Amino acid sequence: MIPFLSIVRLDGRGILRDHVALVTLVLSLVGTLGITALGLFQERLSGWSTWIPFVIAVSLVGGPGGFGFLFGVLMVEEGETGVRQALAVSPVPPARLMVIRTVIATGWMCVWPLASVYLMNSTWRAVDLSLLQWLAVVGPLALLTPACALLIPALAADKVGALAVFKGLSFVSLIPLGLFFVRSDAGYRALFLLSPTGWVVEAYRALLRSDGAAAFWGLGAVTYALTLLLVVVFVFRRNVYRLHA
Repeated sequence: MIPFLSIVRLDGRGILRDHVALVTLVLSLVGTLGITALGLFQERLSGWSTWIPFVIAVSLVGGPGGFGFLFGVLMVEEGETGVRQALAVSPVPPARLMVIRTVIATGWMCVWPLASVYLMNSTWRAVDLSLLQWLAVVGPLALLTPACALLIPALAADKVGALAVFKGLSFVSLIPLGLFFVRSDAGYRALFLLSPTGWVVEAYRALLRSDGAAAFWGLGAVTYALTLLLVVVFVFRRNVYRLHA
């Protein structure tokens, strides 16, 4: 527990020190509170409630890239300042450090999205899903978060590069939101499944329709996320800790 708490404190201080990371957290909180507040006046906002399922989808799908960036940019900064080399020879082996950060990123993405969804839906009451059903949507996204976090330092050598990788990941993650507007019989719908979040969006839409296919999409989303996480871990170890693995 001591190494775990030390890494939590280290990352917490890093996020509070980094303005971009701090703004990301603040915007997420402000957006959630804003949507929740609007729900108090929904009688005056005719037709807005029909868009809340889509708004929730946007907030969820954008999570892995956004929160992955928080942890990813910290690791990039460690490489720039030499902290990474110091950590590599510390009593905490690089493999354990990677596991700790994976657990932290996954845990955060399990807790905050559920809290924000329940908060927004507490006023709008536009989405009727059980906790287990929400977990089927949030779970794969939670696994994608550490994959995004580790991929950023694996591909970027500085904060400018980290921002570029983040923009690319965000674009790929948000593309499947188009499934809300594409006809169900469109032949090119399968292309959206190339994005890892495409399976999550399909699972979410199936749950909204009370469709039995939700289990298939959810299982596919978890499998895809786990596979990508394993691949990214391999790339991260090879590119970042190749001298200390």
